Amino acid sequence: MKSYEFKDSGKTCAIYDSKPPRYWFNYLWNEQGYCAQVSQMGHGRSYYINEKADMCMINNNDARYIYIRDEDSGECWNIGEGPLNKSVDKYCCEHKIGSTKIGSECEEIESTWEIFVPERGFHEVWELKLHNKSGRKRELSIFSAVTFELEGFSYPRYYEMYRCIETRFDEELNGIYCASSHPFAPHKRYNAFLASSEPVFAYDGELGKFCGENGTITKLDASAYALFQKPKIVVEGMDCTNSEGALFVLGGVLQNKVALEANEEKKIYFILGVSESLQEAVTVKDYYKDIQVVETCLKETEQYNTEKYASLSMNTPDVKINHIMNWWLKKQIDCCIVGKKGVRDNLQIAVALLNYRPEKAKEEILECLRHQFKDGHAVLTWYPYDDTRYSDQPFWIIWAVCELVKETGDYAILNQEIEWQDGGSAAVLEHIKAAVDRLISDKGKNGLIRIYFADWNDALNITTDPEAESVMLSHQFCLALRELKKLMLEIGETEYALFLDEEFHILQKQINDAAWDGEWYMRALSEKENIGSRYSEGSKIYLNAQTWAVLGDVVDEEKLPALLKSVDSMEQDFGFPLNMPPYESYSPNVGRMSGMLPGLFENGGIYCHATGFKILMDCKLGRASKAIETLKKIMPDSEKNPSTQSGAEPYVFTNCYSTHPKYYGKSYWSWTTGTSAWAMMALYEGILGVKRDYKGLRICPVFPKQWESAEITRAFRNAEYEIHIKNSKEFKEKEIWVDGMRIDGDLLPDYQDHKKHIVQVNLYSEQ
Repeated sequence: MKSYEFKDSGKTCAIYDSKPPRYWFNYLWNEQGYCAQVSQMGHGRSYYINEKADMCMINNNDARYIYIRDEDSGECWNIGEGPLNKSVDKYCCEHKIGSTKIGSECEEIESTWEIFVPERGFHEVWELKLHNKSGRKRELSIFSAVTFELEGFSYPRYYEMYRCIETRFDEELNGIYCASSHPFAPHKRYNAFLASSEPVFAYDGELGKFCGENGTITKLDASAYALFQKPKIVVEGMDCTNSEGALFVLGGVLQNKVALEANEEKKIYFILGVSESLQEAVTVKDYYKDIQVVETCLKETEQYNTEKYASLSMNTPDVKINHIMNWWLKKQIDCCIVGKKGVRDNLQIAVALLNYRPEKAKEEILECLRHQFKDGHAVLTWYPYDDTRYSDQPFWIIWAVCELVKETGDYAILNQEIEWQDGGSAAVLEHIKAAVDRLISDKGKNGLIRIYFADWNDALNITTDPEAESVMLSHQFCLALRELKKLMLEIGETEYALFLDEEFHILQKQINDAAWDGEWYMRALSEKENIGSRYSEGSKIYLNAQTWAVLGDVVDEEKLPALLKSVDSMEQDFGFPLNMPPYESYSPNVGRMSGMLPGLFENGGIYCHATGFKILMDCKLGRASKAIETLKKIMPDSEKNPSTQSGAEPYVFTNCYSTHPKYYGKSYWSWTTGTSAWAMMALYEGILGVKRDYKGLRICPVFPKQWESAEITRAFRNAEYEIHIKNSKEFKEKEIWVDGMRIDGDLLPDYQDHKKHIVQVNLYSEQ
């Protein structure tokens, strides 16, 4: 039996194996900052994060469970099998774009549990449906259970949140309320609640009473913590104890008793969330007392989550690509904005987001600029706050703003005042120029940009030489200089454009003079030892130093064949490693990456994020077959690395695959990874060739010969373009027709007329 399949044109991934290699998650969230992570068995963390990135993590240990117990036989189970691990029949988890629904049958009780996060509010809603198929009356106890932690912000030592919270049952709420009185809480929404639509028979706010006193230690200074795999109350046929608690093992457990006649069906709703007060929680609960309100809210939520991704779509001969790229990839990119709060990370994500949610992308890019210092550099992350001196943040700022203006055509953005991290404000254009000045000032003795603590590769820390220079970042700065020059010419800053052009040619020559190693570019230059050289100890070649040499227009025609031969030699079954060979032992000249086992993470692992750079390199060079082959290698559930081996969800991209023999092919985490952004750019902007430009939308596909056609729908500057690409030997040259009229070149008219325009692209690809 297959373990999963896509349904509803890819918007749903139906999972039929309740125990995949690891948890297969869905993420559900709204724009107000509430997020619920949901596994194939229903558990996962829930949290709220406000616009200032102040976190409130609701449930410790991802505890979100529903237990069902037959009161006559004492049999108990979970709909998704865990955590009791009692087998169920007809199991299916449907992860959807806007919700997750888990269903099964056990002891002749059919049940489904659907979870969604409404478009508005600071909570999630659970819909539990029960159907008695036994032909006799059944008495059931339903136990809904969560933990309460409410952590996620900085405070002085010994002011842990667990010292400041308590639980109590409130009759008007018909649920458990967890109130905090933390003196350093950054906002008022550090209170949580779990409420039920049905009368609560009994409850527990102290989890030790529900789970039993013999559990596992999970935090310092805490007593035995709850063990949810075998909660005492459930498995021993007891009722909840009506406990309320303070300090350590706090949570919310509600026991509902349900009587079902033969063939009777019943629905119960639960609301889990955060609030500023008990009264707000009661108001939220009351809002959902009408069943029709819940059903309407679910439909609205699913419709909203579908529509926000509808402005960009495509259809290719590859059904799997269609399913993942049309829905799940866009959702994954969107999710990264919720899960990441870093300048480098969020700018990459935002540029991909420009393709289908430009207003949200603009908001995110400008937010990143607020975390730039006046001297041009920026923080690594603002949650948690980390201003360690990484060298590459200025590049991403320049690049992202250029892409933003290309997408919107709104040059007024450059005049918008944005705050500095260290006080005051300046126009966006001044932020960009500060980033340029920073990178120029950061040049080292060879004329390349110094690496400081690290560049894009967080784990490349050259501790032996504070003056070490990054070849990758220098390539990237070349791209930034080239792109910014185009923007400056558009706004009439010709003198500054000339300056940028001069800087580009100076840096290009300096890189080629100092960093070319005969067959590839070195990765970093240092006094002790150049990194990524044929003479280096340990690893000899790094992927990023080659791909960005092409993307940044650094490599010349003479060097290009050797560079490509070197890159192609790095190819492995499921992608391209960051470096080869892996380091066998720690080197202070390289830093953290060399301290990992060979083949793990940055030390020779298949870094899917960096493989995305490589696909765009292929596209720039017209290597269509290489581009599509490489994309399919890092796709979820790939031919040579299926999800049964990698462990990763078959619908979202992962960050890395291991090449270590004891962890071979396995991934580390998915969802919140920049791989998603670069996979988006690789397919839509690279292979399909739909690219934003200052003057409009360009169409320049790098089409694999095995594809005969493709269709793309793209909203751009208040117009919709329906693009049809046909690949056939009958075409001797590329032709582009718009609304029945052939155009010269590849730049589409910039209509901005709120109408749909039909674009026909005819080409022949031999790649």
